[in-house]
Amino acid sequence: MTKPRIQPKSKYVNDNPRQKKIVEKSLKLRAEEFLASGTPASYATQVVLALAILSGAAALGALAPGLTVAARSYQRTKYYSKKQLWDATYTLKRGGYIEEFFRNGENPRIKLTKKGEQYFKKILFEDVQLPEPKQWGGKWTFIVFDIPLGHGKAREAMRWRLKALGFYQYQKSVWAYPHPCEKEILFVADYFGVGKFVEIFSVDHLSNDKELKKYFKLN
Repeated sequence: MTKPRIQPKSKYVNDNPRQKKIVEKSLKLRAEEFLASGTPASYATQVVLALAILSGAAALGALAPGLTVAARSYQRTKYYSKKQLWDATYTLKRGGYIEEFFRNGENPRIKLTKKGEQYFKKILFEDVQLPEPKQWGGKWTFIVFDIPLGHGKAREAMRWRLKALGFYQYQKSVWAYPHPCEKEILFVADYFGVGKFVEIFSVDHLSNDKELKKYFKLN
């Protein structure tokens, strides 16, 4: 299965250089947001994974365009035919991302494996985009982290991702962005397993923000 590539999507990017229930709720919310997008996903397999997460255990026969989960239609399901979704289900099953099971003589149903859950988290991570409103609200979002040496790879990955998302490196482990983005950054931090080392706060006044305004073209 081809892996999606991470592409810096922010207009600010410089071309030159908690507990299981909470996690599950977050993943379902992300899957819902993913399916609600008005643009096609890169692959039909991504849509099937999202549907399986939202449905808990989706009936194979239900995987068709216009599938409703909790009485709601999702835009991204409309870009794929029933055959495409069936083929995607077969591919995911062969790859060990979903598994089939039977319950009380019903039609076979599917559920995500741990491998499938991790793969979808990766898709969501690569799909993260930060808000870019046309009008600046006058507040800065600052990300501060103190990640222990034992998490060196995660620390470097976090820095790289913040830069790719368009953040400005204010100090060594202090990054700035001109719009609210707490939910998105917490998801990225949790993906790298360093959420508990990250602090996010909003600032509406800096004694000197000329460099920031210049970087984000807010003058």
